[in-house]
Amino acid sequence: MNDEREHGEQPLDGMMKAWGLGNHDLVDASTEQLTHKQVQRARHGRTLTLAMMQKTTRALNIAVWYRLKREERELYFEYLHKHLHSYILQFSLRGLRKDRDGWSTASQAISDRIRAARRRLGLSQAQLAKLVRVSKGTLLTWETNLHSPSPTMLKRLKDVLGDGLLPSGQGNA
Repeated sequence: MNDEREHGEQPLDGMMKAWGLGNHDLVDASTEQLTHKQVQRARHGRTLTLAMMQKTTRALNIAVWYRLKREERELYFEYLHKHLHSYILQFSLRGLRKDRDGWSTASQAISDRIRAARRRLGLSQAQLAKLVRVSKGTLLTWETNLHSPSPTMLKRLKDVLGDGLLPSGQGNA
C-alpha cells in the first residue's frame, strides 16, 4: 500500500467510539449504499474522495441523530467531512489558524482549557455536558479541538467552570 494514501486513525473513528457506533450502524443508517469496507477505510485513514467523505459523514449524522433524545436534537449540529478526516485539518491541527474567538490555538487552545477546568472540578464529560446543556458528543468535539464553542456556549462554560476558563483579558464571552 502507498503510504501517501494512509493517514492513520481519523477523528471519525473517535467520534464513532464516543457515540457508541460501529461500522454496521453507519451502513444501516446510510441511504446511499455505504459498505462496511468503505466505513473501515474512512475510520482508519485511507485517503478518500470528497464524495466518499461526504457519504460517510451523512451516514454518521443520521446514525447520531437517531440516538439523540428529542430535546438533544435541538442542540445537535451536523458534523462536516472536514471535521472527521485529519488530513483535511492538517493546518488547523498545527495551530496555524485562529479559532472563531480570535485566540491563538497554538498557545493554549480553548479545548485544553475546557478539559483542564473540567478535570480540576472533578467532572466527567457527561456531567459537564449536562450542566452546559449540550450533548456529550458536542463537548467531546470542543475538548478534541474539532470545533470551538460559540460565544453563547463559552458563556455557559464560563458559568459552570469559572473564570479560569478564559485567558486573561477575555473577560465576558
